[in-house]
Amino acid sequence: MFSEKELNLEEHQLREQIRQLSPAEMALYDQLEIPRLKQADIYLRLNLLFPFGVHHFYLHRWGRGALSLGLTLGAIMSATGFNPWDVRNHLLALMLLLAMIIIEVPQLMNARHLVHSRNNRIMHFCLSEVRRLWPGDQP
Repeated sequence: MFSEKELNLEEHQLREQIRQLSPAEMALYDQLEIPRLKQADIYLRLNLLFPFGVHHFYLHRWGRGALSLGLTLGAIMSATGFNPWDVRNHLLALMLLLAMIIIEVPQLMNARHLVHSRNNRIMHFCLSEVRRLWPGDQP
C-alpha cells in the first residue's frame, strides 16, 4: 500500500506526461480514461454494504468481492439453517462474519488510497494505450 504522498507524486508525474500529449492524443486519452476512473465518494458509500462486497465489484476486484459475498452468504445460510446440510450453526456464522470483518476493516480504512491507487493505474494504462495506438513522434 502506498502512502498518500507517494500516490500524489505518482499522479503528478502522470499528469505531467498527459499534458505533453497533442490535442488529438489528448482526445483519445480522455476517451479511454473517463469511463474507467472511479470516484472515492461512491466507493465510500458502497462501503456501507461491505458485507456483500459491492465496493470491491465497483473497483473490479472480483476475487475480493466474491470472497466477501461468499462469507456473508455462508454466514446467513449457517445462521438460518437454509443450507444443503439443513443445520443451524451460529458459531460457524459468527466465525464467517468475523473473518469477513477482519478482511474488510483494512479495506474500509484505506478506501481513498485504494481508489487513488487504482485511478493512477488507469491513468498509466490509458497513457500507454495512447502511445501504443498513436506512436507518432514518441522519442
